[in-house]
Amino acid sequence: MISRTTDDIPPFPEDVPTAPIGTISLAKIVDGDRTESAQAVEACRTHGFFYLDLTTTPLGQDLVNDAEELQDLSKQLFDQPLKDKMAYQHTPGNLFGYKEAGTVKQTDVTLRPDSTEFFNIAKDHMHGVAESRTYPQEVLDNKVLFQSFQKKAHEVCMTILAALATQLDLPPKSFMDKNIFTEPSGDHCRLTHKIPHVTDKNAIGLPSHTDFGSITLLFNWLGGLQIQSRDLEKAGEWEFVKPVPGHAIINLGDAMVTFTNGYLKSAKHRVVPAPGEQAEISRYSVVYFVRPHNAVVMEPLEKFRDLAPEMKVAGKFKPEGDKVLTAGEWMTQRTKQMGQ
Repeated sequence: MISRTTDDIPPFPEDVPTAPIGTISLAKIVDGDRTESAQAVEACRTHGFFYLDLTTTPLGQDLVNDAEELQDLSKQLFDQPLKDKMAYQHTPGNLFGYKEAGTVKQTDVTLRPDSTEFFNIAKDHMHGVAESRTYPQEVLDNKVLFQSFQKKAHEVCMTILAALATQLDLPPKSFMDKNIFTEPSGDHCRLTHKIPHVTDKNAIGLPSHTDFGSITLLFNWLGGLQIQSRDLEKAGEWEFVKPVPGHAIINLGDAMVTFTNGYLKSAKHRVVPAPGEQAEISRYSVVYFVRPHNAVVMEPLEKFRDLAPEMKVAGKFKPEGDKVLTAGEWMTQRTKQMGQ
């Protein structure tokens, strides 16, 4: 196993097929650029993913800096003995805490154990919205950093959701009001670590899945993330999403599919061994998941309730039974169905 710092990561191979996802400028979104907002909507109806350029705004640069600090912290956290990490294991139906590698998820038809471990640190716990569970001392010693990252990441995500709402001729706060930062919710920061896979190229980091919140903001510095191709000649094939410095990777979750009755898309994605020499290196990522606050009713906005079938680009999660769920109930069901 080779250990390298971020600066020593070998380049992403040039001959590897990559997904042709678009790039959206946070600065232009903040400035109310309707063309940029239209491109964001198009991305959320097609590939389901886009790069978010954070390099030209102070908020974006601060967020990148926080993510890089959390990446460094991740290496300390995951370097601890397994028995020490297992002391913070999450409980069934609750994602917050530690998940060890080796989980078999219901979303993987091959039932391959995953090779990714992660810590989920709840926004509510770091910001005093709800009583906190226990976390490793490394997390508690860096509480201010987690607070900073979570608050900035949430602000960036709300900026995107406001732009999507405006472009869809909705009041700007239509989606924001379902994801209020100060309300109890499933929002959390995830620190992940995937072990290198030098020989087993069929190993799975995380199996194919859709996210089940509203919007996800991802920082990764190593290849491995894949989404399915939209090219008709390559239907069903997987393409890598190449990491880009100074950019986050954005995708919507199933909650937004529900709120828009399938007009917006939550795209399937997975994590596999990184291509080329990058396969020899541990993969770390820093993620922020925005999920509707617990009291939100999971049903389409009025504008989308009678959406014509031909306008829909994605299915939506079917809850158990006919009951309309609150977001808190929705998250509990989805967590159990994911098998983690």
